[in-house]
Amino acid sequence: MLREFIKSVSKTSVIVIGDIILDKYMFGETSRKSAEAPIDIVDINNQKEQLGGAANVALSFHNLKVKTLLFGLVGNDSYGKKVISLMKKQKLNTDGIFLTEQTTLKTRIITSNKQHHSRFDIEKINYRESKEKKRLFEMFKKILPSFDFIVLQDYNKGLLDKKIIKKIISEAKNKKKPIMVDPKKKNFIEYRGVKLIKPNLMEAMNFLNTKIKITNSSLKKACISIQKKLNSEWVVLTLGKKGLVVCQQNKFYKIDGVLKKEPDVTGAGDNVICISSLAIFHDLELDKIATFSNTSGEISCDKIGTNPINYNELITKLKNI
Repeated sequence: MLREFIKSVSKTSVIVIGDIILDKYMFGETSRKSAEAPIDIVDINNQKEQLGGAANVALSFHNLKVKTLLFGLVGNDSYGKKVISLMKKQKLNTDGIFLTEQTTLKTRIITSNKQHHSRFDIEKINYRESKEKKRLFEMFKKILPSFDFIVLQDYNKGLLDKKIIKKIISEAKNKKKPIMVDPKKKNFIEYRGVKLIKPNLMEAMNFLNTKIKITNSSLKKACISIQKKLNSEWVVLTLGKKGLVVCQQNKFYKIDGVLKKEPDVTGAGDNVICISSLAIFHDLELDKIATFSNTSGEISCDKIGTNPINYNELITKLKNI
């Protein structure tokens, strides 16, 4: 059933709005210590750059043959040019990309045993109003009627400030377009009235200011609390390698993850928001939403780094479901 669903979503259209990140990976080996400080020396033997943040989410939708338009900001710099180049290479529409001061770059060093050795970020977080944000919102308003739903992908990098979140939600309600949100700590409370909110366990605990145990009763209580505070219809709560929870009002479904010693969770949440939002938009049952979403996240966890959804890989994985 899920395979048939995946094949049918090509008639769907989505707007993704959020923080765009360029992910850089440097692969190498550690065989000695530095004489200058008590740190490893990593001999780099391979590097790659790929779309991250909201761009990774947009690419997952695009790979599922969903009509996708990404709105975001990149710097008028070499990293921004690389983001646009990668989008064009993947045949992703770049019309919603606006140039600003600086592109967010995350660089991860991965050693030969597939361990994340270190990460360093180059970013300039700016929540101030700008002419680029205004132009972005005006274009969003203009094209919104021709799309089915909206995904807000918030990494707390500055695009989604309180004012623009409020304007997007208001405009979407006026046009009767559902909004699905992958939140971060800073703006969590601003997402009142959205259809879906998809936090991870840590984000949910920070928002509720309470400990959440991995038990059905504790998880259900947390989801209901989030729903009430935000007046949201759906909550998808990801639990890392322990699976995820789907909650719609008083309906609740938990699915266990496939236990892995040290899964690489980078980008797994991106896959989950993509799949869960599609499944909810198309009115799938709770158990199907959970199974579908969990499977997409686990595929990502099996790999190193950020990995968008691959159409054929997902179809194969769902073969026996």
